[in-house]
Amino acid sequence: MIRKLAFNPDECLACRSCELACAVIHSASGTLETAILEAPAPRRRVMLSGGGPYGALRALRCEQCDEPLCVFSCKSGALHRDLDSGHVILDDDACVGCWMCIMVCPYGVRPDADSTAVVRCDVCREHEQPACVKACPTSALKVAEKMVSRPTSGFSGHVVIIGSSAAGIGACEGVRRAAPGALMTMVTLDEDPQYSRPMLAYMLAEKIQRARVVWKPEGYLTERLGVHVLSGVSAVTLDAKKKSLRLSNGTELSYDRLIIATGARGELPDIPGIHLKGVFTLRGIDDVDGIARNSGPGRRAVVLGGGNIGLQACEALLKLGTHVTVVVRSPHLLSQMVDEEAGRRVGELFSKNGLVIRTGRDVASIKGEDHVTGVQLDNGDRIDADFVVVGKGIRPNVEWLRDGGVTIGRGVVVDFSGHTNVDGIFAAGDCAEMSDPISERFSVSGIWPIAYETGYAAGSTAAGVERVTRGALRMNSSTFFKVPLVSIGEVRQERIAGAHTRILAQSSDVYRTLVMRGRRIAGALLYGDIHGAGILYRLYRDAIEIDEVTIATVTDREIVRVLNPFVARQEGE
Repeated sequence: MIRKLAFNPDECLACRSCELACAVIHSASGTLETAILEAPAPRRRVMLSGGGPYGALRALRCEQCDEPLCVFSCKSGALHRDLDSGHVILDDDACVGCWMCIMVCPYGVRPDADSTAVVRCDVCREHEQPACVKACPTSALKVAEKMVSRPTSGFSGHVVIIGSSAAGIGACEGVRRAAPGALMTMVTLDEDPQYSRPMLAYMLAEKIQRARVVWKPEGYLTERLGVHVLSGVSAVTLDAKKKSLRLSNGTELSYDRLIIATGARGELPDIPGIHLKGVFTLRGIDDVDGIARNSGPGRRAVVLGGGNIGLQACEALLKLGTHVTVVVRSPHLLSQMVDEEAGRRVGELFSKNGLVIRTGRDVASIKGEDHVTGVQLDNGDRIDADFVVVGKGIRPNVEWLRDGGVTIGRGVVVDFSGHTNVDGIFAAGDCAEMSDPISERFSVSGIWPIAYETGYAAGSTAAGVERVTRGALRMNSSTFFKVPLVSIGEVRQERIAGAHTRILAQSSDVYRTLVMRGRRIAGALLYGDIHGAGILYRLYRDAIEIDEVTIATVTDREIVRVLNPFVARQEGE
């Protein structure tokens, strides 16, 4: 059983005693008299929201979901689910404020106004009774017990997981939760299989120390999940008929179920000079070390690609004092994540912070004899550089499977549960190709939360408890120079037949849009203000229909109150 909060809006007086009690119990002193003088002010975890003609009053609090999307989305491991109790827990010190959890959760996760981290209801787990429940004069807030949903299969065979990033670890968790008696072996090239790749840019920018790149605690795989880890080796060939793998160290490994989570590598353009010393991707700790050694005042870098990874690298390098030029084939930055207007705003933001931007251009070659000295563009221009960072996308690591009988497009083709065309073989994460719920075309997501969630689903399904995901969802959250940005679904209407864009807000600091197709949200773009992101994401993710009158008349200020009831009905509140 998991402790959570139950809220009855009909009994609520909106006196906000719950908020005050929550702030006090989470203060340094624990008493009202001294808490009011603390700086920064104590953070309230529970907060009243809504009311009025458009939606019922709600107490924002953690729902302790059976499938916690906030945990799947967390890049740093700050949000995690305790394997024994099932509780979702936030480690405040590990939070880096990437806002991914805020994007996927419409309930109890919010930005902390006094820091770069998030605030989340912890149900006062260290106290006998939640402070808000004690303070509520009408018992509108009560303690509730939630049954942990944990169906098991009795499967006790051998599961081999290839890959140790988000999808691989998610798969291990899915297997163990579904089949406590299963045997697991993980095959990974990484000597330390528990670091988070999205944290590499934070490490490069010196926002976190090297130790904070570790995503899971020491011993998590071997001791907590009971996984036998074969590190420093890779799978070379697959014999699906014999259910065996040939590894790079020459050994053969048999399996009953196989989960392919080999991820992807940085896409390297096929141009002269691409293999010179001083050319880096941003996919591993060695890349960060190499880039850091070449960076600093007086150094010059060229970044290839204006996507999310490329811009994270740009911001980190600018912070280190490096002179940076980004070369982008598209007409604006973040072309896969934002529309033209938001791309213009992102470009202005980076320009103000020293980035030189060359849009509509591509690199024809990288110059140098042994080490990089510059790049030549497709129009003949030359840019001097001491090193180059390639951030132009990813290539799934699937070449070794070409003769294994598994259907491969750009990645391993799977259904929403991770099944491949071969019985007993599953795939997930950046190496997998799934159907996009908007376009219905198969694509590789390449996004951390989707990798984790699909890995968990594939692991559970492989172990006998079928789990279904929503496919290759599109979603991302970034903060550039303290400006938040959330992109959900397809944000460019011209890519979807019959879609139209609704501009919710447009000012010097804020730009917010919805892309609608019929009665469904196909996309949402939030720049400078990300309130309501969790509700918009759930509407997109769950393909929830909204009546045309509501969506046509709702204003940006009312969007949470107006649209929240549609999510609440779907969730069964």
